[in-house]
Amino acid sequence: MQPFNKYYPPDWTPDKGSVNKHVGKHPLGDRARKLDQGILVVRFELPFNIWCTGCENHIGRGVRYNAEKKKIDNYYSTPILQFRMKCHLCSNWIEIHTDPKNTDYKVVSGARKKVEEWEPEDSEVIKLKDEETKERLESDAMFRLEHGVMDQQVEKESVPVLTQLQQLQNSSWSDPYSRSQQLRRKFREQKKKDKALEEEADRIRDKHSLHIPLLPETVDDVVRAKMIQYSDPSLVEKRKLEKTASTLFPTKRKSKSDPNKSVAQELGLRAMTHTRLKLDPFLQQSKSTLPQHKEKEDIAIVKPSKKRRLPSQHQQRGGYRDNNNDSSSSSIRSGGDGDGGGDIPCAQQPNDKVQQPLVSYGSSDSDEPDE
Repeated sequence: MQPFNKYYPPDWTPDKGSVNKHVGKHPLGDRARKLDQGILVVRFELPFNIWCTGCENHIGRGVRYNAEKKKIDNYYSTPILQFRMKCHLCSNWIEIHTDPKNTDYKVVSGARKKVEEWEPEDSEVIKLKDEETKERLESDAMFRLEHGVMDQQVEKESVPVLTQLQQLQNSSWSDPYSRSQQLRRKFREQKKKDKALEEEADRIRDKHSLHIPLLPETVDDVVRAKMIQYSDPSLVEKRKLEKTASTLFPTKRKSKSDPNKSVAQELGLRAMTHTRLKLDPFLQQSKSTLPQHKEKEDIAIVKPSKKRRLPSQHQQRGGYRDNNNDSSSSSIRSGGDGDGGGDIPCAQQPNDKVQQPLVSYGSSDSDEPDE
């Protein structure tokens, strides 16, 4: 077979040996120019990321250089090699040695290695045993047995997390029917609780005429609600009834400096309120909620009518006095019930039918007796 790309000089004959020997060149060509020093130029690829200390530039893993390869030492029978190359970004020389003991490379000078090392468990690779462990495994049978048990334990612990989850899921759902019952029971209970909370929220929204969604009750809401102080409910009901029984067109009150007149007006207003609650049929339903007052200031004295009949002869002889002893005066209930409010006394009429007097409230300058 005819060789290609190989030059044979015209004066070369096979009896002169090889062509390189005849020409006086090494078979590796220019790569072996320093072979007398034990240096061979090879194509070297960076095994990791480094930073050049000359230019402080980052050089990525896999960048190739024409490096000078040289044997400098031995680790047992394995040679320790030196690779020396020049940075392509500056004139700095980088030197890297092999490390057969740790099966790694180490940067000696000219660069700084980027630390990217992990534990074998993190990178999910097999951790190699050291030389002492290997020799003991080969010579000691008991240690080999114990080491096998430890390897099985490590294998169980090194199972991927997804595999563990799958095994747990398979064990939990070994009986799908019972598991489904448990889940449905839990869902039903939660559904009832949610429905009760929703009904309570609807009730509160209807009560207060709200059109916004209500959030669930929290501990902070309970604490703030207990901190609220409300006024006396009886006072609230009293004011409500007074507003209900008041006239439709109230008169404006003028401030007066006389305190007796203001007290008399207040008593007259109370008497008018109680009288209206007693006589008005539309307010009979709410009269039972009127707060009870037994103070003296709640009793308003009503003046009798100006025009009265003369008493009869029987009353002049003493019957009128006896009747006054038995029942001195008739009263107009100021409250809705017999025990609440004050009675408004008035004079007894001479005839058999008791007529209610004209009631005047408060004090007035025009209400003076006839002369």
